[in-house]
Amino acid sequence: MVLVTQVPVAMAKAYSPGHITGFFATPASHNSTLDPKFRGSTGAGFSIDKGITSTVKVFSSTEKNYEIRLNGIPNFELKVSNFVVAHYLRVVHDPVFLSIEHDSDLPIGFGLGSSGSAALSLSYALNEALKTNLTKLQAAQIAHNAEIACRTGLGTVISEFTGGFEVRVSVGGPGIGRVIKSELPPDWCAIILCLEPIKTELWLDKSITKEKKHSLNLLGRKMIDNLHQYNNVGSFLDMSYQYACEYHLDKGRCQYPLLVLQAEGVKASVALFGHTLFTLTARDKLPKIVRLLEQFKGQLLVCSVDNLGARLIKKND
Repeated sequence: MVLVTQVPVAMAKAYSPGHITGFFATPASHNSTLDPKFRGSTGAGFSIDKGITSTVKVFSSTEKNYEIRLNGIPNFELKVSNFVVAHYLRVVHDPVFLSIEHDSDLPIGFGLGSSGSAALSLSYALNEALKTNLTKLQAAQIAHNAEIACRTGLGTVISEFTGGFEVRVSVGGPGIGRVIKSELPPDWCAIILCLEPIKTELWLDKSITKEKKHSLNLLGRKMIDNLHQYNNVGSFLDMSYQYACEYHLDKGRCQYPLLVLQAEGVKASVALFGHTLFTLTARDKLPKIVRLLEQFKGQLLVCSVDNLGARLIKKND
């Protein structure tokens, strides 16, 4: 491969927030031949103002190729990013070399939606840099397809596309699934304690029995209906904790921090999927909760809720 130009012929940058899922449900019947944009999950969660910024530089070249860096380090194992890039390279006619940089505020593998954030921000940036003229919705659907194909999530992309505190009431990717979005008051924030990563695909594969999946889906659907009717943070945290207990995520690494918060009357739960404790609270209670959690080894994050969803970053932003 020979780069024809050392100066990029185009460049674009996009951002996607991270996301925490509190509970979810999958369709009763699974059809792997169904178009991915009609697949996914229902559920509830919220986007956070820490995420991934993807920068794409396009160079003229003698053949189509690309490189991906994550926080400055070459990374060839980012499945969703590889999927998204492969899609766009099939669409463009001219041979180009793509230099891709993911700058992440998110710890990877802790249930904070990093795979969806990478796919979504990258799809937006590639669409802009390569001038493929897709709508924002179409670019988001490519990211959703990547999430489904790579089994890194089921409803993260549509949630990060939407932003805010969301209840996903019907299955599908952006433009297909129905989402009810709420915006929390500006003085509310999320406190997140990342203790140990989990591979999402291990929790979405066939290792869970059919009976257990059926039970979890019944519970998830009931919670979605209830939250749709009684849409408040306290109910969401209660239901999320109950759901996490069904996966036994309240045990192990998160058990003691959860008990410490509960002893002080603080509602909290575990992100799906990671050994990651989280809560939502008004900022006047923030110092107390931080003081309770900073005794534990792990990465403690304090975030606002991102109400905007994924977006392109313009030059003057």
